[in-house]
Amino acid sequence: MALSWSGRRQLMYYGVGLIILLVVVYAVWVSFFNTPPTCSDGKQDGTELGVDCGGSCALLCQDTAHDPTVLWARPFQTGANTYTAAAYIQNNNLGAGAKSVQYSFQLFDDTNSLVKEIDGTTDLPPVPVVPIIAPNISVGNRTVTHVQFAFAAAPAWYKIPAKSLPTLFVSQQNLAGDGSRLSATISNQTLFDAKNVTVAAVLFDSQGVARAASKSLVQVIPAQSASQVVFTWPIGTPDIVRAEITVLPSF
Repeated sequence: MALSWSGRRQLMYYGVGLIILLVVVYAVWVSFFNTPPTCSDGKQDGTELGVDCGGSCALLCQDTAHDPTVLWARPFQTGANTYTAAAYIQNNNLGAGAKSVQYSFQLFDDTNSLVKEIDGTTDLPPVPVVPIIAPNISVGNRTVTHVQFAFAAAPAWYKIPAKSLPTLFVSQQNLAGDGSRLSATISNQTLFDAKNVTVAAVLFDSQGVARAASKSLVQVIPAQSASQVVFTWPIGTPDIVRAEITVLPSF
């Protein structure tokens, strides 16, 4: 029996309603059961090698990231009662950096008694060697002979795209004969300003032993421009034959 006009219209409404219901059900299913993987969903999915790490995620997994290596740590006397503590840290994760890493310097005297402990926080940029320098440490009338450096915990390493970092070069180094003054030019060859650039300087003697260290923060090096940095030490050091300047970009 043929449907009446009102019956056909009612059937059409039911059909449209059913289509709308199916669309809503499909959208809910996609939202709750077919969500694309992200690096912050608390589970291992997509190309991840662990939970929210590895693969396409910026965070390196702890079991694949390499711990940094402390190449050396030394104290340098800068005044009658003050020292600078410095350490060279090797970044063993190519193209990766770590933010806000807590560390400590422990300063000891010749009887191996603790003179002072200094805690700090630093970033580890994606460069091969990162100098960490703590200046102006007051020790009273104590004499410091050696220092130990350690991280409070394993750093969390993130992949840093090379294109996001400024291209910075060091040139025109000029070291005073007694090691009391060092100047250099830092050139920014990228098309964007380099901000909050830390420049570290370490002086070495003829035996390759570090004898002095200092650091300077350059607020901004404009794009396609250069800035001069100057380091001075109140106590001149003889037998200085080499200065090593490391530029640590903010990331």
